Amino acid sequence: MTWKLAIVAALALQAPKAEMTRVPQFENDRAVSWKSVIPPHTESTLHRHDRYRTVIGIVGGNLTTVTADGHKTVTRYETGKAYWQEPMRPGEMHKDVNETDRTLELMVVELKN
Repeated sequence: MTWKLAIVAALALQAPKAEMTRVPQFENDRAVSWKSVIPPHTESTLHRHDRYRTVIGIVGGNLTTVTADGHKTVTRYETGKAYWQEPMRPGEMHKDVNETDRTLELMVVELKN
């Protein structure tokens, strides 16, 4: 019986780790759009948003943002609801963390000017 557990454990360690993905939707001279697929227990790298954007919950849920200094904010994205977000303050950065057991899908439309 223990050898079966060892095989299952070894296979689990070899399974690829889920990652956030960005699926391009469109881009033109005025805007760029993508769908973010955010699997459970994944996180992005530190980044920033310099443009105005709309985020639409395709498959909603809670998404935690963590600033470079560790401050956490949880945003509840409701399925089918749109959210307006302003550019981040100069020098500010964050990472997105899905601390839940559900995959989130968010459509983003970001203005270029």
